[in-house]
Amino acid sequence: MENKHHPFLPIVILLVLSFIWGSSFILMKRGLEVFSPLQVGAFRLTIAATALLPVVLRHFRRPLWGRLKYFAIVGLVGNGIPAFLFSTAQTHLSSSTAGALNALTPLFTLILGVLIFGYPFQRNKALGVAVGFAGALFLILLKGNGMYDPNWAWGLLVVLATLMYGTSVNTVGRYLNDMKPVVTAAVPLVLAGIPASVLLFSSDFTNRLALPGAWEAVGYLSILGLVGSAASLIAFNRLIQTSGPVFASTTTYLMPIVALFWGFLDGETLGWTHLAGMGCILLGIWLVNRKHKA
Repeated sequence: MENKHHPFLPIVILLVLSFIWGSSFILMKRGLEVFSPLQVGAFRLTIAATALLPVVLRHFRRPLWGRLKYFAIVGLVGNGIPAFLFSTAQTHLSSSTAGALNALTPLFTLILGVLIFGYPFQRNKALGVAVGFAGALFLILLKGNGMYDPNWAWGLLVVLATLMYGTSVNTVGRYLNDMKPVVTAAVPLVLAGIPASVLLFSSDFTNRLALPGAWEAVGYLSILGLVGSAASLIAFNRLIQTSGPVFASTTTYLMPIVALFWGFLDGETLGWTHLAGMGCILLGIWLVNRKHKA
C-alpha cells in the first residue's frame, strides 16, 4: 500500500525535475555575476545541507553507520566536487553548453557500471556511447559557429563532473537503494555541506554581500540549493524507486533543452554545433536505453 502512487505522478516528477535541473545552469550564471566559483558551489551545498540537517538528525540512527562510507562517496562525488566543477567551468562556458554536456551522465553511469560495478555490457550499447561522446567533443572543441574554441579545456571540468555523477548513481543503486529517498539525498548533502560551509565563511563571502546585486544573487543561489539540490534529489531518488533508473534517466533528454532555452533567453548565441552536439548526446542516450530485440 505504501508504494501506491498516481499513475501520472512519475511523469509529473520527471517534467518538474527536468525543468529544475535544466534551470540550474542559468542560476549559477546569475550567482557568478557577484560571487566567485568557490563561493557559488559552497553556498549551494551549505544552503541545501542546512535545509536537510533536521532530516539527518531524525533518521540517522545506528544501522546507517555501517554505510557511512557509501554516503560519504555520494556526498563527495555526487554533490561536493561537481558543485565546484560546474561553477568553475561556467566562468568560461555558456550555461547552455554546460547543460548540454551534463547529458553525458547516463553514458558514464553505464560505462562505470560495467567497468567497476560489474554490470553486464551489451555490445549494442557501445554505439550509443560512441555517438554520445562524439557529441560531447563537438560541444567542447567547437564554438557555436564551428570554429575551434581555445577555451575547450574548461568543458572537461563538466565532463569530469558527469563522470562523478555516474559514480554516485551506481553507488546509490548498488549500496543505498533500499534507503528512504529523503535519507539517500540528505545524508550525503549534509556530509558535503559541512566542509563547504567552512570554505564559504572563510572566504570574503560576507564582504561581497555589500556589492550591488549581491542579495539578488543570494536569492538565485538559494533557489539553486533548496530546489535544485535538496528537494530535487529527494524527488529523483523517489523516481528511481517507483519507476526504475531507466525511466528516471530520461530527465537527461529534457534538461539540455531547458538549459538551451534559458541560455537563448539570456542572449547566449545558439549555433549549429550546439544543436549537433546536443543531438548526438541525446541520440547516444536513446541508443543506450533502447531495448535490444533478439
